[in-house]
Amino acid sequence: MAEFDLSKLFEKYEGFTHPVSRVYLGGKNPEEDKKARLGVSDYTIELTSDFKASIATFNITGAFDESGGVYDMDALKKYIGLGNDVRILLGHAASITEVFRGYIARVEFIYQPYEDLLGAVRITAMDVKGIMMSNNSSRRLEANYYSDAVKEIFEGAAYKDLVNRQVITDLAVSDTPDKPSGPGGVSGGAPGETPDNRIEMVAESDYDFVIRAAKKFNYEFFSIGGNITFRPAKGNTKDLIDIIPAVIIQSFDIGYDITGLVGEVKVRTIDIAKAQKIEVKKKNTGKFSLSGKAKALVSKQTYVYTDSSVETQTDADLRATYIMEDMSYRFGSLSMTLSGMPELVPGRFITLTGFGDGVSNKYYLTDVIHESDSSGYYTTIIGKASTLP
Repeated sequence: MAEFDLSKLFEKYEGFTHPVSRVYLGGKNPEEDKKARLGVSDYTIELTSDFKASIATFNITGAFDESGGVYDMDALKKYIGLGNDVRILLGHAASITEVFRGYIARVEFIYQPYEDLLGAVRITAMDVKGIMMSNNSSRRLEANYYSDAVKEIFEGAAYKDLVNRQVITDLAVSDTPDKPSGPGGVSGGAPGETPDNRIEMVAESDYDFVIRAAKKFNYEFFSIGGNITFRPAKGNTKDLIDIIPAVIIQSFDIGYDITGLVGEVKVRTIDIAKAQKIEVKKKNTGKFSLSGKAKALVSKQTYVYTDSSVETQTDADLRATYIMEDMSYRFGSLSMTLSGMPELVPGRFITLTGFGDGVSNKYYLTDVIHESDSSGYYTTIIGKASTLP
């Protein structure tokens, strides 16, 4: 059973017909400031579970004197300071839910009379990944295991400040396979594998390092609200929601493409310590067409990957798994726009049911875009599938 029921959400949001929005900047709602008389509109929130930052933009109006061409900075300054924390909530009728949490990364003063932007202030906010991309360093970490190294990164002063301001509210880091676990300290990877004591950052940002660790172990790294997640790829297999043909669907584009798909991945390297070749193979077991003809084409294709940084059998197996999964999930694509639903988030599976063969399928959401303006509140989901049902 899916986590959310579409009919119950329809009831909760009273038919999705009365969109509401709210933003808190530094913990304060500018629209509740009766003295400043500010308005906030035109929200676009782009959430992602891919290796990029989530971004939100919106406009603040009401602080510009058109006759004098002057901004009322006294009204604005307590809200629009760079680095100020941002919380955005969206919903319908009396129900509203947080969809974004981050900090102000960019402030623009806009005067475009032909676009009805008379002295608007456009705010661009980013999630924690924006901070992570800023620095660049080379240093040896204290951690012996990659999951501990990720935790160590978030113990830095910049992130402690974000925790104190509740931009970061939770850090969920799953143990990586190199870390011993279970009775007798057996490694999460191959039994008896020695720990990696050479974890270093080499001319890279915190973001680059965590992404490198994620790719090494076929993990994913993303932030939803204030919750930071570092876990095995597609680790939450429970369906978020089942979507059926309904009036809330505004449009969709679903496609399948076998270009670039292969039937087998081979990862090859040399175990220098043992002076022997390592080769790992992974087969693509997916179903690629209703007729079965595509399978014959794909199965004949092989992708060979050679990398000297892959040092052990376990490393090779993890890399082959990552490459095959990354390739196979290029097969099916989904883009669907629905009535606005804050519950829709990336990093989860959804199922389309009742659309007919080829369209009805299970998709993994990589991006969710919430848009709220004068025309209403809509949510676009972008996902991918590795196979036909």
